[in-house]
Amino acid sequence: MIDEIDAEARRAITAAVLRADLGSRINFERDFELDAPIVRVENWLTVDQTVEALARSGYAVAAVLDASNDGPRAAAR
Repeated sequence: MIDEIDAEARRAITAAVLRADLGSRINFERDFELDAPIVRVENWLTVDQTVEALARSGYAVAAVLDASNDGPRAAAR
């Protein structure tokens, strides 16, 4: 089993994403099928921008599980 993301890393990841987009929502979960910790990020940035924000803080993204926010989308009316 892969170790969970520790509290210090959670704080650093959260800070990195919030510096890029203050309105981001960040959740830490576990994917039991992959047996891996998951960081779920919801924001207005593209996936690439979010990955770059994490990289600036020294975190590498191993995989993107859902790239549904690859570009700006109009909000539903």
